[in-house]
Amino acid sequence: MDGEDIPDFSSLKEETAYWKELSLKYKQSFQEARDELVEFQEGSRELEAELEAQLVQAACRGGCWAPSPRTLRDLNTGSFLFSP
Repeated sequence: MDGEDIPDFSSLKEETAYWKELSLKYKQSFQEARDELVEFQEGSRELEAELEAQLVQAACRGGCWAPSPRTLRDLNTGSFLFSP
């Protein structure tokens, strides 16, 4: 548990307090990580939408080719790299 040694406890109350404090510490760490993940996912979705819009704009400037949903999906997954 974080490389910590579990201390010797002189009473059940002391041990209970120790484990409660440790569980609260891990709960807070989990919540912070979850919040960061949600924030990252939201930012990723926004960036993806922005990049797709830029791709469409760039394609139209180069001859009004608009990518199909399948083409966008292939670009997102990288499967175009392996298609014959």
